[in-house]
Amino acid sequence: MLLNDIVTWCNSTLRFSFFADVLSVVGSVFAFFAWLQAKINSRQMTKEKERMNRQVRVILKLAESQRQIVLPVHLRRHELTRAELLGRIGMIPRKNKSEFFILSYLNSSSFFDELNRIQTSDKEENLVIPCSLVELEQFDV
Repeated sequence: MLLNDIVTWCNSTLRFSFFADVLSVVGSVFAFFAWLQAKINSRQMTKEKERMNRQVRVILKLAESQRQIVLPVHLRRHELTRAELLGRIGMIPRKNKSEFFILSYLNSSSFFDELNRIQTSDKEENLVIPCSLVELEQFDV
């Protein structure tokens, strides 16, 4: 009985229906802006996914001449880490198979700066690793 009286009173007063109308308008406005933000986020995520899937060519280049080795399998930007790069370079056949390769540039701070620059860049990039003649000749290509 009490619940019936409350419902009857709410339906008969103008204030309750006005309050419900205001809440529905405010809810609709918030829902529209939430939908708009979701669309913006979706576009940004698609753009970021495309950026991270772009190919990055890795080139070992002799500083004094045009001689170079291009890694046969390109890395995608999101794969471009020091560990992955060392693994890919390690797959290049070497003349002396019992030794590890040595590239002094990979231990420099400019190498890490270049990695960070390429990872945050928006355009197509190549990672050029300068090598000496001795460093380049350790590979059997």
